[in-house]
Amino acid sequence: MYGMDEFFESVKELNEEELFYKEYYRIKKESPEKLGEYLEMLDREMMQEKGLWLPEIRQTSASYFTEYFVEDIRKNVEISIHNRYTPLFLHKHAFFEMVYVYSGQCENTIDGNKIVMNKGDICIIAPDVSHTMGVFDDDSIVFNIIIRRSTFREIFEGIFIDDTALSLFFNRILYSNTTNSHILFVSEDYESLHSIIKFLIWEGSKKEKYYKPAMENLLRTVFCLMLRRQECMVVSSSLITEDPEILHILRYIQDNYKTVNLNDLSDKFKYSPDYMGKLIKKNTGTTFIKILRDIKFKKACNMLLNTNLNVIDICYEVGYESVEYFTRSFKKLCGMTPTEYRKQASNLKNIPPSQRSIELNTIT
Repeated sequence: MYGMDEFFESVKELNEEELFYKEYYRIKKESPEKLGEYLEMLDREMMQEKGLWLPEIRQTSASYFTEYFVEDIRKNVEISIHNRYTPLFLHKHAFFEMVYVYSGQCENTIDGNKIVMNKGDICIIAPDVSHTMGVFDDDSIVFNIIIRRSTFREIFEGIFIDDTALSLFFNRILYSNTTNSHILFVSEDYESLHSIIKFLIWEGSKKEKYYKPAMENLLRTVFCLMLRRQECMVVSSSLITEDPEILHILRYIQDNYKTVNLNDLSDKFKYSPDYMGKLIKKNTGTTFIKILRDIKFKKACNMLLNTNLNVIDICYEVGYESVEYFTRSFKKLCGMTPTEYRKQASNLKNIPPSQRSIELNTIT
């Protein structure tokens, strides 16, 4: 097995897909009058088979990617290299995406705002945010670190407990409906951080024994090092909620989702139930009941995918007393019963990751 330095040296060479896109990019830029002739000569079946996409050719192109885009549906962290010269396409996804510029630069356009990222920059893009990304030269190498939203809290428990910009960024996304589109971390000279990220990427490429928990722990370290350098963070917009206590309230709901009710929550924070309900609605745009329901069903979805527990046990585990009510509510929210959800997710293992766009109407 090659070493880490050899791996990063190897990714400098353009792969087959990048060579294809580079030729398209060259012709479109240097000889646009010849583009039509070039497109006519392309093998459409080959493009379909290899998942190649060009905007001038009418092909199905996924614009929304669920968490099942990840090759292994039980993996919480996935690493991929962004193919150079890939045409820009607007898309969203259900997971967090951490963009890391290993060398050179790239252009990220998020919600219509263009961001030029340089070597060492990190941009974390929130779920369900429209964006494009372009890397258009041989010397720029950009990695995408995909992080599941559905298991984020369990994996990174205990890290984001303060009021730093990075903590607020994640907590607002996980606990409320008032989110920020992205957060940018600029620090080319932060050698310890970049060393850990390189090791994380290398672990993801080797896929040796225990690489999945190793990647999760390395990413935990990355987040801790980023938290030390708050001055390096640029946030998409204000991260201050109208009432700072709302994040503590939402965390309490998350921690006690099996048994909490509005009266208990109000007693805990010394508010009346009516005021508590209005406070939650004002800061999150939704109700206590809906927040609690979504937490329970996200937990249930995770258990259906990652455990062998039967539906009855999962029902009780997430705080429901009636299996019939749980099943009926699950179908109303997800469009299928818990058993059907588990079966469909299992079938996705046989579908190539590039084709996993919106196969499951899961909670995100």
